[in-house]
Amino acid sequence: MLMFLQVEMKLKEATGNLERRLAEEQAARLRAEESAQLEQRKSNEEIRMLRERLEKAHEELRNKGGCTIL
Repeated sequence: MLMFLQVEMKLKEATGNLERRLAEEQAARLRAEESAQLEQRKSNEEIRMLRERLEKAHEELRNKGGCTIL
């Protein structure tokens, strides 16, 4: 009976450790995903602004009658 209790205690301890590690890894993954989403939004916004600037530059060239080949 004593051996059974020792094994049971070890299993509970191991299970608790694994559950804690799982929770920590899930939290780390969530933080990484949130960070990646933020960086993607920043990148998308920068691309949008660059496209607007490029279109504006093209429009200015068309209005001036300049060459549109860069």
